Amino acid sequence: MSAANMLDITNSTTKTMSSREIAELTGKDHKHVRRDIEKMFVDIGEDGSKFGRIYHDAYGREQNEYALPQDLTYNLVAGYRSDLRLKIIRRWMELERGAVPVATKPSRKRRPAFDVAYKRFLEVAKTLPNFDENQQRLMAARGTHELCGINPLELLGAVSIAAPTPDNYKTPTELGEQFHMTGRQVNRYLAEVGLQVHTPGSATGSDWTMTDNGLSYGRMFDTTRKHGKGSQQQLKWKPATVEFLRPFVKQSEAVS
Repeated sequence: MSAANMLDITNSTTKTMSSREIAELTGKDHKHVRRDIEKMFVDIGEDGSKFGRIYHDAYGREQNEYALPQDLTYNLVAGYRSDLRLKIIRRWMELERGAVPVATKPSRKRRPAFDVAYKRFLEVAKTLPNFDENQQRLMAARGTHELCGINPLELLGAVSIAAPTPDNYKTPTELGEQFHMTGRQVNRYLAEVGLQVHTPGSATGSDWTMTDNGLSYGRMFDTTRKHGKGSQQQLKWKPATVEFLRPFVKQSEAVS
């Protein structure tokens, strides 16, 4: 039935019961109730478009339902189980006493199971270059949290996955301390020598990503986010990386 043929009778003074309310009371799927109603219309030779109307589901999409008067409602449920018929009859008795119609529950948006989502994100993460297995797992966990609201690693108590010998790696700020450089300067110089590229807003949470040349010197580490639950990745470097900074120190001294 097209939307153009649907008659919105929400404001009608005639008491009606919607197909969604019938589904709610009987525990049936709404699509099955609609199917039963449409078969009834055919059997009794009734124009079903007179009883149709539009409602919006949880996604804001237009959907069809029927609003039946008392006689057609009773005719519909005549073939239902006696306990279901009784629910409908009692509800009509409430309507006749002026009770407020039952609020039908909107369809809830279903999220995929978090374990399924995690496995799928992990398969995607494995296709990304320059990330080891630990980093891929962390990325998959973050993606699962965004989609399902659940971080599977946090459920297991694994807030972070430690990388080997983390104390041997330093942040850009720590690398620059001996040269009186800021972390921002170090990042810029490491990009100039081709060890990293600027990737703001990346899925890892880090603004920098190693190049192929940087793989021998850098590593992504999982770090706890400030003022919030969860984690992000930060690119750190081996102490030997300072050798790439020395030419810039000499240039700075020559200028001064």
